[in-house]
Amino acid sequence: MKHLAVSALICAIMALCGCSTEKAPEPQQKLPAITLSPADKELLRAFQKDILNAENLADKAVKLAGDELKNVIKGGEVSLNLSSIIDKAKAECLLAGETLAQKSVPEALTPVMKTLLNDGKTGLSAAYKAHAESFDSIRSFVTDKNPMALLEYRKKYSQAQELSTEATDKIKQIMMAAGVAL
Repeated sequence: MKHLAVSALICAIMALCGCSTEKAPEPQQKLPAITLSPADKELLRAFQKDILNAENLADKAVKLAGDELKNVIKGGEVSLNLSSIIDKAKAECLLAGETLAQKSVPEALTPVMKTLLNDGKTGLSAAYKAHAESFDSIRSFVTDKNPMALLEYRKKYSQAQELSTEATDKIKQIMMAAGVAL
């Protein structure tokens, strides 16, 4: 019985620490440079700033919840406010996803660039929704101490990270092509 518990704990830690067989991302294609007026560049910068602001609050909540979860997995005591931390992180992720989905893309771009920017924005929104879903698994783990819930968390977290990376790459392509500082 002791070996079963140790095996389950090792699997849970490996899942949380990121041992996976994920593929390396494909190199992004470079877009040709475009010339935008100073006003259009400012609109693009404002769009980028709006995205970063929406992400910032959610990222802080996700990090805090992740730190608390790592403490619990390492054998630390479950803090009294872990439930509220999980709820806050989930709510912030859902809010970030909704906020990003409602952002409009600047009109001055070419159709290809608008499509990439919309895809990036949609991908980030989906990433934050996947993060929010992962917090249901964390709650299940904390409540039931079921190691399988950690595996589900890791799956959702990996999905969110993949969506986020792909979306961020698309947005970076546009910013670099337009000569807007990142």
